[in-house]
Amino acid sequence: DCRREGWLASHGTMDHFDGDAFVRAAQKNLAEDGESLVCGMLGDDPAGVLQLDFRRDADQGAGWIPFCYMLPQTRGQGMGIQLIGEAVSRFRGRGREKLRLRCAPENAVAQRFYRRYGFEKIGEDRDSAVPLDIMEKYIGYGRP
Repeated sequence: DCRREGWLASHGTMDHFDGDAFVRAAQKNLAEDGESLVCGMLGDDPAGVLQLDFRRDADQGAGWIPFCYMLPQTRGQGMGIQLIGEAVSRFRGRGREKLRLRCAPENAVAQRFYRRYGFEKIGEDRDSAVPLDIMEKYIGYGRP
């Protein structure tokens, strides 16, 4: 449901949405590493979901965030950065110096959020069914 709502919010249409593929990818990440799925909580209530891919671009010192999502009722309250902080913590612990993710160029809210917290566009995903920017944030301890 989170992926479905996130897709619609990002793209404004359900064209090219493949929920089963998203579930398979999350299950694969989880099977490879039990820390790859995180449920962000606000008290006793779910607030968001973070999916991590510890294999993708590991050889480049990068950690991938396939999905970062806040439930609609928790958006705009400054909590989304907590999920990014969790990703930083988990990937730094594995020696990564960069975070990478994909973001729809037309998703102005997400683009502003990621840019506010240091992500920059480094390319475009040419293998995606829809246009997606590849964004990166330096998370190392020195200067990039």
